[in-house]
Amino acid sequence: MWRIGMMKKSALEIYRTFKQEIAKERIYDNTRGSSVLFEARTGVLRTKTYRAKYEAVDTVCSECGEEEQTAEHLILFCKGLQLRVQDYGAEFFIALALRDREGKIDFKRLEITRRRLSDWWLKSRIE
Repeated sequence: MWRIGMMKKSALEIYRTFKQEIAKERIYDNTRGSSVLFEARTGVLRTKTYRAKYEAVDTVCSECGEEEQTAEHLILFCKGLQLRVQDYGAEFFIALALRDREGKIDFKRLEITRRRLSDWWLKSRIE
């Protein structure tokens, strides 16, 4: 039933692809990074590309100026943020703390993702 509800929400595409069951996840710790992680996991992180759907905005990443600012770019590739997840060989869904093929969460990559998203959030408030 819950999967059918998610099918109607395009923003939940990544989440519904990797979310296999309804279960409590101990990945949120009431920090800014966790709040922004939740937005990224559910497809509503307010990147420039996301905001461009609703307002006229340049989509080039403000942090590095190299690519469009998407959640995947910020989390894995942006050189303007600290601790690149890609340096650890993470796939996007693993960096979002969605369970891997063995049903495990990589908590080291999760922490890096939270830090990067928190760093981006703080920098984006200064713009």
